[in-house]
Parts: sequence; structure tokens; C-alpha cells
Amino acid sequence: RSGDQCKTRPRDTHTTMIRVAAARSAGRALSPPVRRMGTSKGRHIPYNDLQTPVQDMPPPGGYPEIIWKTQNTSRGLPGWAIWGIASGAVLLGFSRIAATNHERNAAKKDKREARMAILPYLQAEEDVRTHANYLASLDEEARIMKGVKGWKVGESVYNNSNIWMPPTPIDRPRFAA
Repeated sequence: RSGDQCKTRPRDTHTTMIRVAAARSAGRALSPPVRRMGTSKGRHIPYNDLQTPVQDMPPPGGYPEIIWKTQNTSRGLPGWAIWGIASGAVLLGFSRIAATNHERNAAKKDKREARMAILPYLQAEEDVRTHANYLASLDEEARIMKGVKGWKVGESVYNNSNIWMPPTPIDRPRFAA
């Protein structure tokens, strides 16, 4: 290092000398000057900026004793109780779900059985309606094809006389005029 980096600036010399003399007369030891970090020139902190640290000490007689055993006695339920309550709530919820599913399935079964009970009556009504439509279609066919020689009313034009297909509502509308 060059010699000028260790020297103090001339304007701080007088102040530093006064501080050093005052510190020696008081019986205090001075620490060596500290180089400031991040400066390009080797400047030193003047002695008046260096103070002896003051340590934070406990009050006379010390701090009061912390009573930790009796202070935190009630911390809530123990872990096994929390697990027991949570498990009971889950079991209660699942039992309610199972009971609701049984009730819903019983209602569905009743509805299905009621529909099955009236099914023969509904089928008989549909059969009557289908037969009336069939007779009406035969009358219409006879009226339309009366001028055609060799036409037989009601005879199938297809070669599948063994298969019977119920008429669809599109073939013969239910409320046709």
C-alpha cells in the first residue's frame, strides 16, 4: 500500500488529536481507525465517530422467572380426542348418506312397481289405438287404390309377411284429421 492511504486527512487531524488527548486523560483505550468499505480512497473514520458499544443488560436483580409449566396448561383437546371426534363425524355422515340412498332406492322401486302394475292397461289402450289406426289405413288404402286392377287391400308389398312391426306415430299420426 502507498503511504498516503494510512494518513488521515489534514482537516481531521486537529479534531482527532483533541479526541485522543481527551480519551487518554479519561483512561480509555482507543481502537485503531477503521477503513470505510466501498470508498476508492483509503479514508479513515475519525476517532470521534468510534464509540464504545453499550450492551443491553438485564435490570438490577434480573428478569422475573417465567412460570411456563402452569402458564400453558389448557392447550385444547388431546390428539386422540380430535381424531375420535373427526372419525365420529365422518361415520355419522356416511351413515346418513347410506340411509338417504336406501330411502331413494325404495322410492324408485315403488315408482317402478307402480308403473309395472298399470303397464297392461296402458298396453291395452295402445293396442286399441293401433288397431283403429290399422283399420283407418286399410280404408284409406282401398279409397286410394280403387282404380288399380289386381290390387288387394291389406296385402303387404314386401316379402316379409312373417314379421309384424307396429306402426310408428310418423307413419300414422295419432291425432290425424
